[in-house]
Order: sequence, then C-alpha cells, then structure tokens
Amino acid sequence: MKIKFMHKVVALVVMAVLMLTTVLVLQPMAKEAEASDSYVTKGLVAWYDGMDNQANGQNDLTAETWVNKVNPDEEWNILLLTDDGDKFVDGGFKVTNDQQFFPQAVVDTINGEFTIEVDFAEFVGTGTKYHTFLNCSNDNFSLFVRVDSACLEFKYGGLTRETRPEIPQGVELLKDSTVTVTYKPGGDLCIYVDGELMDQRGGAVPMGADDFFFGHYKDTHTFTAVYESIRVYDRALTAEEVAHNATVVINREVATEAPTEAPTEAPTEAPTEAPTEAPTEVETQAEETVAQVETQADVATDAEAPTAQGGCGAVMASGGFVLAVCMGAGVLWLKKRED
Repeated sequence: MKIKFMHKVVALVVMAVLMLTTVLVLQPMAKEAEASDSYVTKGLVAWYDGMDNQANGQNDLTAETWVNKVNPDEEWNILLLTDDGDKFVDGGFKVTNDQQFFPQAVVDTINGEFTIEVDFAEFVGTGTKYHTFLNCSNDNFSLFVRVDSACLEFKYGGLTRETRPEIPQGVELLKDSTVTVTYKPGGDLCIYVDGELMDQRGGAVPMGADDFFFGHYKDTHTFTAVYESIRVYDRALTAEEVAHNATVVINREVATEAPTEAPTEAPTEAPTEAPTEAPTEVETQAEETVAQVETQADVATDAEAPTAQGGCGAVMASGGFVLAVCMGAGVLWLKKRED
C-alpha cells in the first residue's frame, strides 16, 4: 500500500510541475500580447484622447480642458475655446471655426525632434483656399490641404513651396484616418497616412514655431473635423512603430463599436441523446494514449517550435498536449505497478 501511495504522489508532483511550467511560459507571452494592443510609449510626452478627455475614464462632453493622459502636470493640458461649433462630441473634439492652442510644452517639443499623430473621424473642407488642421501663427509649421490642387501639404521651417511634400487626394486621405509626421532636424521628415509612408524628405531644418494650434477661424482656412486623438512624441518614430500605432487605432475603433444586431434565435433543441456507454477499462485508455503519444512524437520531430505568430494559443496547445501525454503515461504506469 505504501508503495502504491508513493507512486501516486510522484505522479501528482510531475503533473503539478508540468502545469506550473506551462503557466510560466504563457505569462510573458500574455504580456507581449497586451503590449501589442498599446501605443508605443517610448518618448510619448502628450496624448489627448477623445474617448477619455479627462484622463480618468470619463469623457466629459461639456469639458473646456483636454487633459494629457501621460503627464499629470496641468501645464500639458489644452485649454479649449468651446461653442456650438467647437466642442467635444462622442469620440473626440469637433472643430469648425476656432483655433485651439497647445500648451508651451508641446510647442517646445515640435521645435526639436518629434512625432505628431492625429486620428481623424470625419473631415470636410470648408475653407476657400486651404483646410489647415495643424498650424502656428508665424506659419513655420502648417499642415493643410490646398483647395486648388486638392493636395495635402506640409510647410515646415518657413521653407518655400518647392521643398514641401504634396500628396494628392488630401481630403479623402484624412477621412477616418491617422496622419503621422516624424521630424528630425538635420535628418528626415516623413509623412504617413494609416501607417503607410506617403512622402519623405531629407535635410529637415529647425522648425522655429512661435506657438502651435489645431483648427482655424479664417474663412480661407477652415474645415469641419473630429479629432479623435492627438499623440506627441519627443523623438522620430520608426516606420515600424508608426505602422504599429496605426494598427492599434484600427483595433481600438473596432473594439468600441457595439454590435448592431442581437442574435435573433436561441438554439431550439438540446442534444437528444447522451453517450450511452463510458469507457470501461482504464488500462485500455492508457494504452491508447501511449499509442497516440508515440505517433505525435514521430510528427513532432520534423515540426518547428511555435513562432511569435502562433501566440498564446500555440503555447497553450503545446502545454496541454504535453500535460495530457504525461497524465496518460502516468495512469498506465500506475496501473501496471499495481498489477
């Protein structure tokens, strides 16, 4: 009896170790999956989120301040001019006819190396000459669509038009999209839309912006748009990081959409028959398990280890398989020992 008892204890210990190993393998992969659903955080100095405009889980549509989610210092918040045309709506801040000034800390950031990303919902051009959605008073930073050419342009560092990126179909590009500018003085200027590189220029000069705002009051420069989110980095993101953030935006928008229709019918019938017989022989089950193990072992010799694309599902499947194999083998071993 003591020998049988010790055999069972050993088997239980082996199974517990295997389960613990599986958990330890899955834990870092779970963290990696969680990180893939988050924006790049390195260098992120300001995030104005239209779904959480007070950075406390609340979206206050009457708010006159847009709170920076990544810095609790009030000097990073945007003090807004609100009226019937410029106000928070579900999902973001809507602008039609006012300038909304960023704090000085953001101005200082765009006068060095930076990345700025804007997630738009609707975008409708109303100005007679331009639709200028990021700008400064001395016009050294001006991101806009020119009406006569319909091109998205970026005027930077006070340089003349022939140096600027001009991207066709500007208004259409901006609708329901993420516009990203990465900028490094002495290095490259890159413009992306939804993570795709649209233009790249070398030899970027210091910006020299005297202030910084979004929205416009001039009839020649206006537009109607909803800014869903604005993110500012104090470094130039890589192409891979820009693409990653664009994917996060898409996944986030999908996750916030409510299902449009509920299931119309519940299942009408339950299974009519339960299995009539349960396996009667423990030893038979164990022998079948061992046979499956031998077959799977032959296949596994030529198979590759789970890749990052397999994710947690692949590791869980592998861990579950290993656990099932060991349990089956343990049952057979105990049975034979008892006999």
